[in-house]
Parts: sequence; structure tokens; C-alpha cells
Amino acid sequence: MHLMIPHAGALDEAARHAFGALSLPNLTAQLARLSPDQTWGSDEFSPHPPHQLALAALRGQALPSAAAWAVDAGPELAWALLTPVHLAVGTDGVDVLPPAALRLSESDAARFAGLLQELWPEHEGWHWRLLDATRWALGHATALDALEGAAVASVERAAGRPIEPWLPDSRLLRRWQNEAQMLLHGHALNVEREARGELAINSVWIADIGRSNGRPADITVDARLTGPLLSGDLAAWAEAWQRLDAGPLARPLASLTLSGDRFARRFTAQPLSLMEKLRRRLRAPDAAAVLESL
Repeated sequence: MHLMIPHAGALDEAARHAFGALSLPNLTAQLARLSPDQTWGSDEFSPHPPHQLALAALRGQALPSAAAWAVDAGPELAWALLTPVHLAVGTDGVDVLPPAALRLSESDAARFAGLLQELWPEHEGWHWRLLDATRWALGHATALDALEGAAVASVERAAGRPIEPWLPDSRLLRRWQNEAQMLLHGHALNVEREARGELAINSVWIADIGRSNGRPADITVDARLTGPLLSGDLAAWAEAWQRLDAGPLARPLASLTLSGDRFARRFTAQPLSLMEKLRRRLRAPDAAAVLESL
């Protein structure tokens, strides 16, 4: 089994503290048995999370195209992920709240997606896929071509953070975002949500743009840590880590890829000398240190 775990580590000091209190014996055992192999990523300011860069490399693509992967598409259409969000205006600026904060139902998602189809209509060649309540895929044969390869930050980078460093440079994306905000502002669907005490959907995030070459990555991605970490729910993140350790990490693995804010590191089964086997048996790897390095 080839396993990838996105958001296994984080630079946030509270997240590091939460992880330091965990006991993850199976992760430690996997790191003792497997050897460091490939590394992808650079820093926490890259628009693409490291696990997306790793998946692109494993699929034989130069750049990530997470939207196309999500719809399991071929190269015929370029795709973008459109995520409904709430932009919270405060005294220090504007924050992008995590999509989970919307608590958006599938039925409400369909209603809002139907509204936004006014901006990207099917009769103009747009294709829509509602992947789940907060992940909508938007595809087109030509209209997204100029945005492929652009430095557009994934919503996973912006969620829970100030918006300013992650705003797209593309004038087209900014225009689309502004048009969506104007359409959503004061709309009856948002009036209903606010009457129920729910956050208004006052913007969308458009990112993860590209085409797929159709090649599978031959890897299992377990993303259960992503939602809790982006939402800042460190207790849930720690619980998810414990379930990972008791589940997939307890099984024999041919390779393990751990991804954080800066790097994705792959560990693979490689032949070891007798001396190396003894050294690893006597000195267990420091799992916390490995995750802090991501």
C-alpha cells in the first residue's frame, strides 16, 4: 500500500503542541522501517500545498491540477475548483473563513451553485460538478487555458488566514470573484441563511486550475486531517491522527508520504544493512521531529 497523509504537520505552534502530546506508535514503527526517499515543496508561501506537488510528480505532471483530479477528468477540459466561502471583515483586514464554517448542506449547496451558474452558464460551454457541499468543479474547453499554470493559491492555503497574501494576480480571476460577490450580496438565499443564524456565502475561491493527463497516482490519499486543521479544531485533528495510527498506519506500507505546510516527504521500503537494521531497532525515530520538519 502507498499512503499519503496531507496536513500531517503544521507550522502553527498550537498544532505542534497538540501533536507533541500524542502517542503514535504505528507511525513511529513505519518511520523506523521505511527510509527517506523523495521530497517536494519549498516554503509555506507556495500557492500549491506540498501534497499537490507530490501528486503531480507521481502522476507525471509538471504542475498540480487538483480540480481535474477531483472529477477524474481527462485532458479534454481544463477544470477549476470553486469553493464557497465567507470573507470576514475585521479591524485588521479580511480573513477567509474555512469552508467548513459555513455548515453548508447539500441542498443549499445545489441552490447556491444554481445561482452562480448565471456567471458560468452551460450554454457557453461551462461544465459543473458538485463534488460535495463546499467543493464545486468548473470545467471548460478553452476559457481556463490562460489560467493553467498561474500562481493561484489553493483554498487550503488561504482558509483561516488573512486574504491579502493569497489574492490572485490574474485580473480575470479577480473579475470573476467580484462578479460572484455582487451576485451573492444581499441575495435571498443569504438572507435565509442569516435568519437561521448561519454565515452568509459572500464570495467564492477559484483555484486548483488545470488539466489531467489521465494517469493515476497509484497512491491512497487519506485526507482526514485536512478539515480539522483548516478549521483550527486541534482536538479533532489530534483525534484524527489517533484514528490514522490505529487504522492505515497499522497496516504494511510500501511507501508513506507525509505532507505539511512546506514539504511533502516520501518514505519507502529499501534494503537495509544489518547494521542499519540494528541501529533503527535500538534508536526509534522521533516522529514529532519528522513532522515538525514538514
